[in-house]
Amino acid sequence: MTEIEIRGKLIKEKFDELFKKLTENGKLADHYHRFSLDLSPGFDPVTKTWKNSSGTDIRLKKSDEKEKLSVKMGTFQDKERKEVEIKLQTGEFLSALDFLEALGYNSGMIYYWESWEFDYQGVEIKLSKYTDEYFTFEIEGKENSDVDAIAKDFELVSYSKEEYRQAIDWENQNIHQLYTRELTENLLKSKF
Repeated sequence: MTEIEIRGKLIKEKFDELFKKLTENGKLADHYHRFSLDLSPGFDPVTKTWKNSSGTDIRLKKSDEKEKLSVKMGTFQDKERKEVEIKLQTGEFLSALDFLEALGYNSGMIYYWESWEFDYQGVEIKLSKYTDEYFTFEIEGKENSDVDAIAKDFELVSYSKEEYRQAIDWENQNIHQLYTRELTENLLKSKF
C-alpha cells in the first residue's frame, strides 16, 4: 500500500482548537497510547540519529492491545511511501522483538505518545501528544487524496524536509529514549 502523508508540529492552543473542530466535524476513529521501537538500519546510538539512512524504516508498534510490525520504504520526508504491515496477536510484541534482534536489528529509539485519529473528508488526521508541551499532526490519505488542501483548510503548515529532520533529531535528544531490551521490557510493564 502507498500512503500519502504530511506532518507538522502544533502548539498546545492549535492542538486544542483542532481537536475541538475534528470532534465536531469529523469522526473519532481511534484513540490509543503508542509504544514504538524504531530499529531502522543506519542508527548511531552516540548521536541518536540515523546518519546512514537505508531508506527502510523498521518499527515494532504497540497501540494499547494492538501490536504490529511495519516497514516503510523511502526516505522519512517522502510524501509518498510504500508501507507493509504485519498485525501481531496481542502478547507477541517481545517475540517479534526476538525475531528482529536475531536479524541484527538491535539499535534504535523507543517512542511513546498518545494519539487521536479522526476520519475527515476522506483522509485520516492524527493528533499526537508526546509531552504536555509537545504536539504534532499527521494527515494521511490514499493515492488520490489532497492532504495539502486539507492542511490549508485548517491553516496547518507541514514540515519542510529540513524542518522534519530537525524535529526528529530534537525529539530523539529531548523526548524519546535510546533502545535497550531491558528498558523496553520495563516500559511495557509500566505502561501496559
